[in-house]
Amino acid sequence: ARRDEARRHRTLAKAGGCVHVANETASEATRESRRTDRAEASTSRRRRRRTVVAVLAALVVLAAAAGTWLYLHRSSGTAGNAVTTELVAATTETVKETVSATGTIQPANQANLTFAQSGKVTAVDVKVGDPVAVGQTLATIDPTSLQSALTLAQQQLTAAQAQLTAATAAANSGQIASANAQVTSAQSKVTAAQEALGQASLTSSIAGTVAAVNVAVGDQVAGGSSSAGTTSGSNGSGSGAGGGSGGSGGSGSNATGTTSSAASAHVVVIATNAWVVDATVGASDLAKLKSGLQATITPTGATQPIFGTISTVGVIGTTSGGTSTFPVTIAVTGSPTGVYAGTTASVVITVKQVPDVLTVPTAAIHGENGQTVVYQMKDGQQVSTPVTVGAVYGTTTQVTSGLNAGDQVVVTARTARTTTGNGTGGTNGSNGTGGTRGGTGGFGGTGGGSGGFGGARPGQVPGQAPGQAPGGAPAGPGGG
Repeated sequence: ARRDEARRHRTLAKAGGCVHVANETASEATRESRRTDRAEASTSRRRRRRTVVAVLAALVVLAAAAGTWLYLHRSSGTAGNAVTTELVAATTETVKETVSATGTIQPANQANLTFAQSGKVTAVDVKVGDPVAVGQTLATIDPTSLQSALTLAQQQLTAAQAQLTAATAAANSGQIASANAQVTSAQSKVTAAQEALGQASLTSSIAGTVAAVNVAVGDQVAGGSSSAGTTSGSNGSGSGAGGGSGGSGGSGSNATGTTSSAASAHVVVIATNAWVVDATVGASDLAKLKSGLQATITPTGATQPIFGTISTVGVIGTTSGGTSTFPVTIAVTGSPTGVYAGTTASVVITVKQVPDVLTVPTAAIHGENGQTVVYQMKDGQQVSTPVTVGAVYGTTTQVTSGLNAGDQVVVTARTARTTTGNGTGGTNGSNGTGGTRGGTGGFGGTGGGSGGFGGARPGQVPGQAPGQAPGGAPAGPGGG
């Protein structure tokens, strides 16, 4: 029994040790699990911290990029007007009312010369630029046929005179009358033949300079009529009793046949000591013009003007594109040098001249409390002075009362500032984005995108098409 009791005690002791060992093992496992959980929690926290840092860094980068974009795309100018102020003295001056026109300088006298007889040219004695005198021979045709016609006419005259002598000797009144008629006719033929022979030489009808030579030795020419006289205005219509229509404004001659123009003339001679300006004016200015009005003429390229007076004012207009213009001829005063035919010129015609007019800049005139005033500086203060104004002459205005010559007035000028913006080009065919505050539209993106619209000035929607609201800038050029 004692042995059994001892064995039971030993068995219980062993069982208790196993339980103890098992408990210790369980405790160790629990501690290891806790350590693992703590490590995983720490790792998770570190991961969360890294994620937050990364997000914050991304936000900082995005904010910096946005700030850079806004800086680069901000307006480089400030809308508004620059204001400048200055003091200008009222002055007494002679005020002119003028009419402006354009025209072409032409010689006052021009001869378009053509052989009156047909024939072959045997000599040309002048070239362009040569000075010539009245009656000087310019060119010649073969006179053989003309000489033969004169010889025949002279022979006929001799025969008619012989018949008259015989009739007179016979005292036959009827034969005498017939013979006299034959002599008269033969004499006329001789005169005509002599004139024709003289026309084998082409001579100048005016003194001047050769402007054109349109024949050469060996040419066969047809007879015609020359024209010589004053140029007659921009419409080119000829004048002169019985004359044909003149060429290049030249007056027609009294000869029969075709009157030559400068283009068809064999030789053209112009006078270089007198000039006219063939100008045109609009219908609204026509009533202001009359002969004798003074004009200031500035040839193209000239540094000094020349002067003249109106000689003719046309009353038959020419209409083009719905606008009518009327010819005005201005005679140049004197014989100025450096003037050439065909030169264009600007013309200012004085239609009214008023002396001793007190004027101030038009910009100095203001309206205030129903009155017309100017601003003056008195004791360092800007004060308004009521004035009475008269005519407005563009940038100056007449003052009839309220000011004296020398009184200084305040002139304020406003100059619009230029504002620019930077548009952004689109990519892959998209449209660019326009700048702001009146800037130029961006360049078009790659792939064919069009440039952005220009930015809007104050009061306009950015990208608005021109014409929809004032101030819109144009679109930028398209991309490649």
